[in-house]
Order: sequence, then C-alpha cells, then structure tokens
Amino acid sequence: MRAPDRLAALKSAWAERTSREQILVACAGALLVAVMAWYGVLSPALSARAEARQSHARAVESFETMVAGVARYRAEVAAADQPRATTALRTIVGTSANERDLALSRVQPLEDGRLGVWLEGVSDDALMAWLLALAREEGIRVDQISIDREGDRLVRAQMVLTRSGGA
Repeated sequence: MRAPDRLAALKSAWAERTSREQILVACAGALLVAVMAWYGVLSPALSARAEARQSHARAVESFETMVAGVARYRAEVAAADQPRATTALRTIVGTSANERDLALSRVQPLEDGRLGVWLEGVSDDALMAWLLALAREEGIRVDQISIDREGDRLVRAQMVLTRSGGA
C-alpha cells in the first residue's frame, strides 16, 4: 500500500467514527504526546539539572576543603621551628612518606638543597596531613605546589620542598 492510499484509509477510518469517538481518540493522542514529552524531554532535563547542581556543590565543598587545608598548612609552617635534623632532605621526605603509606612517584634533587616531589592518586587529607607533619616535625616547607584532582578525594601533586632557613 502506498503512502497516499494509507492516508486515504486513515481519513476514511476517521470519518467513520462518531464525534464522541473522534474526541476520545484525539484526547488519547494528546495524552500520549504529553507523556512522551514528559518522559522523553522534561524529566531527563530536570534530572540532569539537579545532578549538575549536586556535582557543583560537591566540587565547591571539595575546593573549600582544599583551601582550608592549605591555610592550615601555611599557619603551621609559619609557626614551625627551625630545622632540627641534619639528615638529607630526600631521606627525611622518603622515610616520612613511607611511614604514611604515600607512594612518591618521583623525587628529584634541585639546586639550593630543594627537592622536587611528585605524588599520584593520594588522598587530599593524607597529603595535607603529611605536609603538616613535615613542617611541624622537620621544619620542611613547601616552596611551590600544584595539585590536580584525579577522582573523588584523590589528587595528583607536584611540589618543591625545602627546609626552613635554607638547606
């Protein structure tokens, strides 16, 4: 059956219906269109909007936690004593990281006794606690740091560490 024939058959079937049946079929069609619009367009759009708001709220909370950790770290470093150890900076950092189960992905001695350190897949809380412990216990501070999110509460960090008061 060709398309014009199908259309003629539909028009004929429609004309054979009473006005009451036509109204019922039209209402059913309108209801079907409304349901398809709700479940096909509006509901997914509203869900996506709500999920985006939640994701944004989680990101803001995570950022604020990180900023608070950095502020806490800066306050601790400012109050830290002068270095108490004569052990090599690389040894202190490596030992301290091992004690806290932090895997250093790379360690590179730099000029002026500074040390470049890279960590991946570490908890942001564990990173800040480790840096605070280094500042408090060993007088080691962060000269530069770059922190990137890797996942939920996990970060990748690249930093330059030095002893307070120089090498």
